[in-house]
Amino acid sequence: MVSTSVFAQQSVADLRWMTGSWTGKLGPSTIEEIWTTPSANSIQASVRILADGAAIVHEFIVITQGDDGLILSLQQWGPGYVPLGPATRMTLSEMTENSVTFDADENAAIKRLTYRRKDEQTFEIAVTTQDAPEFVISLTAAS
Repeated sequence: MVSTSVFAQQSVADLRWMTGSWTGKLGPSTIEEIWTTPSANSIQASVRILADGAAIVHEFIVITQGDDGLILSLQQWGPGYVPLGPATRMTLSEMTENSVTFDADENAAIKRLTYRRKDEQTFEIAVTTQDAPEFVISLTAAS
């Protein structure tokens, strides 16, 4: 286990590799994810899931620099901008040159998120929820 003080040394700027527009399939749906360039101790993403010609989920993700390391916050909304549950707060648990993992507390619907940049064209998101084991969403660079 890595100490919290090691995570405090990580910077949002270390996540520059996440920047870009990504798209892929999530079952029969399409997922679009756009990550900004890190700035002012934060990086953020706008996500939407599309099915049958309509946006069925919107999600906003922000990663900020906290005193003890990086913090990921996310919120999801359904059609009509109806929240799909409470916002989720996750803390950094692992970080490499091209991957980052965040864990939530035991009450969160999404338990763990891992983002990986496989190569210039491939971005992966490994998701673990309370109801399912880890599944991986593979996205490609959008043109």
